[in-house]
Amino acid sequence: MKRTAFWKQAILSAMLLAGAALGWQNRAELGALWASFGAEPGQGGGVVSTSNAAPVIVDQVRLMRDDLTFSAIGTGFALKSVTLRAPSTGEIVEFNIAPGRKFRTGDVLLRLKDIDQRLAVALAEARLAQATLAQDRYSRLQDSGVAAAARMEEVQTTYEVATIELEKAKADLDDRVLRAPFDGVAGLATVEKGERVNEAEVVASYDDRSQILVEFDLPEALLSRVSPGLAVSASTPSMERQQFAGTITAIDSRIAAVTRTARVRAAIDNSDDKFRPGASFALTLDLPGPTYPSVPELALQFSRGALHVWRVNDGIAEPVELRMVRRRAGRVIVEGPLDEGDAVVVEGTQRLRPGIAVNVLNARGDGSS
Repeated sequence: MKRTAFWKQAILSAMLLAGAALGWQNRAELGALWASFGAEPGQGGGVVSTSNAAPVIVDQVRLMRDDLTFSAIGTGFALKSVTLRAPSTGEIVEFNIAPGRKFRTGDVLLRLKDIDQRLAVALAEARLAQATLAQDRYSRLQDSGVAAAARMEEVQTTYEVATIELEKAKADLDDRVLRAPFDGVAGLATVEKGERVNEAEVVASYDDRSQILVEFDLPEALLSRVSPGLAVSASTPSMERQQFAGTITAIDSRIAAVTRTARVRAAIDNSDDKFRPGASFALTLDLPGPTYPSVPELALQFSRGALHVWRVNDGIAEPVELRMVRRRAGRVIVEGPLDEGDAVVVEGTQRLRPGIAVNVLNARGDGSS
């Protein structure tokens, strides 16, 4: 047998050395290739079966309320507010209105000169007294059959007219006095004592400031979250760095078609009389929302125009289609068929297919490795 030429042996040795070096450099890739065929190299030339499960890291689904915070600016006004006007024409003989002065319901604010009206009342009372005596006398005569029926009707009519005249005279006298319509505070007056005023002439403003009402516009999309009694936090430039509590008291029955908002009213206690009508208020409302499942942002996948997560159930990965509600603090509030405690994949999603087996590397399923 011929001996192999020296140069051929040298070339063969070089090729073997190069192959060995290349194999050593790519030993990781070769190991993965063996694993894909369900075997491990280096076991005495044999093949040992291993799991095909994809390694993943999971986290748990948590329930989270979709609460929102809404801010608005509104103008405050008094719980009750009227413009005081002169009850009739005449000269002011008593005037009690002063800026900031508090009154109780029925207190006299001003009185007009009323001599003629008092005389009219006295005259009407005298006529009523005379008519009452005549009615009593003819009633006794009629019972005895002496008085004529026609005369009795005339006396009765005179009595009724006298009664009406007295009531009118008293009403005219009452119209000479302006009284407080409710418990409140008077503003700056436009008239003074001794001045002559005309009927319905403006005298002063008058407010019940025990509460300050603030109205603001609420977007239609948030209307279902607001109801009377909801707490409100308020602040005003006149009292910097202070917060005041209030509540929602009323919601308008209509939504404005142009702005798609509804008018909402909040009440702020003002028993210590800190606020004035017309002041601006910044309102903050914490709006409660429904409870939804929430998943880590890393778990959310987008494919074929839809969002989904991979849920692990008995070691098998399954896609669950979802609708995103809101992002919050590294998590995503979603709507879909997820339950609290479900395990969703946060790492290793690129290897997943529907129905594939998975190997959960973090047994607790809380996102920790």
